[in-house]
Amino acid sequence: MEKISIDLHGMRYNQARIAIENHITNCINSNYSHVRIVHGHGTGALRNLTKELFEKSEFINEFYLEQNFIATIGKLNY
Repeated sequence: MEKISIDLHGMRYNQARIAIENHITNCINSNYSHVRIVHGHGTGALRNLTKELFEKSEFINEFYLEQNFIATIGKLNY
């Protein structure tokens, strides 16, 4: 069974892009209602990538940063 969360720490931008896209698909296939992407603080590049992919996704209708700002939660809509 897939987890609702993935951790992008240590991934490069293009690796993270593929991982996020695959994770959204896996969560949909597992009938999850939410997806969680741990991107950390860092430079903000992975957080911005996550936001960009969530905004473009036809399967995520809303998302928000966790209270500690190290992860983004997306609500799946399918």
